[in-house]
Amino acid sequence: MPVISMFYGIIVLMYYFDNRRHHQPHIHVQYSDEEAVISIPDGNVIEGSLRTAKLRLVQAWVEIHQEELMADWTLAVSGASVFKIEPLKSGAEIMNKVIAVTANDDFSLDLKFNDGSVRRFDATPYLDYEFFRELKDPNYFKQVGLAYSTVQWPHGQDISPETLYLEGVAVPTTADHRNVA
Repeated sequence: MPVISMFYGIIVLMYYFDNRRHHQPHIHVQYSDEEAVISIPDGNVIEGSLRTAKLRLVQAWVEIHQEELMADWTLAVSGASVFKIEPLKSGAEIMNKVIAVTANDDFSLDLKFNDGSVRRFDATPYLDYEFFRELKDPNYFKQVGLAYSTVQWPHGQDISPETLYLEGVAVPTTADHRNVA
C-alpha cells in the first residue's frame, strides 16, 4: 500500500490493482480513526467518511494535483511503481498570523488574520482532549487572547495559526465582523 502523500495528519494511499470495486480512479485517505475513498476526477467521497475540515483539505489537494494523481492511477492499476506527490502546503512563506480574536458563546472563535481575512473556527471538536477540557467552561473559554501569532488561554492552551486558518470557515466582512478584537 503505497503512501503517496501526507499532510496535516492526513495519509493518502493508492493501492495497486485497485480498479475492480469502485470502477473509477480514486485514492484512499486516512485521518485518525476515519477513512474515506475519494474520487480523483471530482474529489467526491465514494465510500467512508472524513470530517468536513479534513475533507476540504483533501479536495483542495486533489484539485491541485489531479494530473499527477491520474498518472499515478494509470501506473498503479497496471502494477507499475507510483510516484510520491507533494503534500498540501499552507504557504509558509505567507505565514498566517492571528491579529484579533473574539470568543463566541457556541465555543467558536472569530479570528482576523494578517492577510485581512476573517474566519470562524469551531473549537468544540477539541474540547474533549485532556489538555483542552478546561475550555468547556464558557467563562474560561472567553479568556482567550493573543500570543505568538495565535490564540492562547491563561493556562497555556493554544492552537496553531495554520490549523485555525485551514479549519476555519470564511466569514463575510459585514459590519458585525469588521471589529473582531
